[in-house]
Amino acid sequence: MREFSQGETIYESGMKDIVGYVVSGAVKLVTFLPDGRSNIIGVIEAPGFFGRIFGVATEFTIEAASNVIVACFERSAFEAQLVADPELERFIHMENLHQLDEAHERILVLACTSVIERVSTFMVLKLLAGSDEDRKAGVVHVPINRRDFAAYLATTEESVSRSIQALVRRGTIAVINSANFRILKRADLIAISRQDEDYLREMVRSRGGKKLAGPVVSAAWRGSDGARRAESATGTVVAAE
Repeated sequence: MREFSQGETIYESGMKDIVGYVVSGAVKLVTFLPDGRSNIIGVIEAPGFFGRIFGVATEFTIEAASNVIVACFERSAFEAQLVADPELERFIHMENLHQLDEAHERILVLACTSVIERVSTFMVLKLLAGSDEDRKAGVVHVPINRRDFAAYLATTEESVSRSIQALVRRGTIAVINSANFRILKRADLIAISRQDEDYLREMVRSRGGKKLAGPVVSAAWRGSDGARRAESATGTVVAAE
C-alpha cells in the first residue's frame, strides 16, 4: 500500500510493470507529445484498477491526479493470482468493461461543439453516475484539478473557467468549492448540454455501479508481523493497521 501526492509519477515506461488498485483519490493516464506537451487520456477514480496484464506492457504514464493511496502488485504475481482465482478474474473483466464504457462517455463529451456543452455533459453524466445521496442533493464531484479538467476536455483552463462562470450566472449551478458543484437547474443543464437525458441515463445504467475489491486489497503486501502497511512513494511506512 503506497501513498502518492498529487502530481507524483506512479508508473512510467522503463519501470517494473505493476498492477495498481486505487484505494482512495484518483490517478490519470498521460501520454507525452514530441514537443513535451502532455495529454490526459483517462482518469481512474477509486475504486479502480490500472495497468496491463498477460504480457502487454502499460504504454501510459500513470500520475496521481490527487493525493492517492494505491495498492501496488507486481504484475507477474498478480497474473498468477488471477489464474488461480476465477472471482478475481471476473472482477478484472468487469473493471475493463467499465473503463471502456467510461471511454465511450468521454468520446460523447469531446464530440460536443462548444466548451460549455462539454462541461454540461460531463456534469450531467457525473450526476447520473453519482451516489443516491449526491443525486438527491444535486452534487457533482470533479476528481481532478482545473488544469487537468481542461486537458481532459481538450480545451484551456480559461475556457473551462468561463463556462463554469456562465453556468453560475445563469443560476444553473453553484460552486461549493473547487472540486464540487451543486446542480440548481437540472433541466437547464441538460438543455445546455444538448444531450438526451434518457440516453445518458441508459448509458450510465447499463454499466452499473462499481464494487469495491475488498479481497484484492486485503491481499496487499503484509509485513512479517502481519500488519498491513501503507508506504509513501519513497518506501517509508506512513500508516499501519
